[in-house]
Amino acid sequence: MTFGDQPIGEFLDEVASGQVTPSGGAVAAIGGAMGAALCEMVCIHTVSADEPSADFGELAALADALADSRARLLALADEDAAAVDAVGAAFESGNDDRIQAASKRSTEVPLETAEVCLDIVEHARTVTAKGTPVAVPDATVGVLLEAAALRASVSTVRANLDMIDDESFVAAMKQRADKAEAAGEAALDEAVANAER
Repeated sequence: MTFGDQPIGEFLDEVASGQVTPSGGAVAAIGGAMGAALCEMVCIHTVSADEPSADFGELAALADALADSRARLLALADEDAAAVDAVGAAFESGNDDRIQAASKRSTEVPLETAEVCLDIVEHARTVTAKGTPVAVPDATVGVLLEAAALRASVSTVRANLDMIDDESFVAAMKQRADKAEAAGEAALDEAVANAER
């Protein structure tokens, strides 16, 4: 069963257990999916409002993009759990090549999570600017969750880089993580400012 098919209470019970997974990366991805869903909801409410919006087409397309991102984050939660399990198995094997490959994968997944979250935070600027006012506070909650998921994922990337010997890989991952974090902070500020107007 995928995390996306699992009842939320069951997922949380698995997180709050002695199991290794699901852990921080999967939880960040699920949190990001929740943020995406809130922003998507605001688009849907705006598009279906009694008074048609001039931004109908843009927000309808944005709802579709947010749905795609939400689905990708749910998949990344599963991929993260698999990557963490693979790291454990690699260390048990004692094979350094296997350890390095698994460690790289355990860095790539949260980095992709961060970058998907960044896309959503950037979309949230439009949602908070053009969404129906009664629903914009929900988009604010969504973008705050999204920014937290982005930061959490970047934190996981940085922690996992310590296991990797490939300096060029480490440098490239750090650069992408730094870029995602900085862009996310700027987009978050704009989205929140839009909501507070």
